[in-house]
Amino acid sequence: MTHHELIPACWTTAGACEPLTDRELSPLPIRGRVEIAAAAGFAGFGIRHGDLLAVERDLGFAEFRRILDDHDLRHLELEFLEGWYEEGPDRAASDRARADLLRAAGELGVRCIKIGGRLSGGTYEPDRVVAELALLAEQADRAGTTVGLEPMPFADIRTPQDALDVVIGAGHPAGGIFLDVWHVGRAGLDMATLADIPAHHIAGVELDDADAEVRGSLLEDTLHHRRFPGEGDLDVVGFVSAVAATGYVGPWGVEMLSREFRALDPGEAARRAHDTTASALRATAP
Repeated sequence: MTHHELIPACWTTAGACEPLTDRELSPLPIRGRVEIAAAAGFAGFGIRHGDLLAVERDLGFAEFRRILDDHDLRHLELEFLEGWYEEGPDRAASDRARADLLRAAGELGVRCIKIGGRLSGGTYEPDRVVAELALLAEQADRAGTTVGLEPMPFADIRTPQDALDVVIGAGHPAGGIFLDVWHVGRAGLDMATLADIPAHHIAGVELDDADAEVRGSLLEDTLHHRRFPGEGDLDVVGFVSAVAATGYVGPWGVEMLSREFRALDPGEAARRAHDTTASALRATAP
């Protein structure tokens, strides 16, 4: 049976914080989060920009890397960069975050930086976005990492095909797409279509689940009502099967976001996230 290495995405070990608010920083000490991830069986760690800056200030990146190594967490993922193809104040703020993430990647050894389109939606200029991704991917490559463009059904870059077109247009091996079963399912897409994506264009993959009915807006649903993999109504098996059919062999992430999840004991939350993800992958193993 294939062994899959699992990574807890940034929110999965963050505890009782509130995403996209002024309370989105994790209240948990970073050492504790790392210990929780390792005890749950994970092989990596995900951390968001704001928490990453707190780690740099309080510990320094060298000490953070030592803590990760001491707990055998080999795969580190950073997130989240938005606004990288915008202009004006949004671009200026994005460029500051870009510099932070790339600096961290160069010092820590990072497998991928997650990026996305404009979360508020709208349209984008393909030629501009392609050129900007080529630049960002080159910068990531110089820092020893990659960037993964995550399509989201409420964003301007909505679907895996949208993201793939941008990635192919950019034509840089350090730029790929990041697939999350929630975003594919909520876009109303057939999971089987993912099997046609060339594996070398896939930067990363994440599991979770959702109810059949969207609760609130799509953004509210993704932030507050996700389910553990296999405990909702999305076609998680179909997603895993399609991604496996591409030949993808990298680690699998689990990104848990819900009010119920944030209310759990952090150790229990991480264990359930790990174990349900592992079960979903075993259920699809050849």
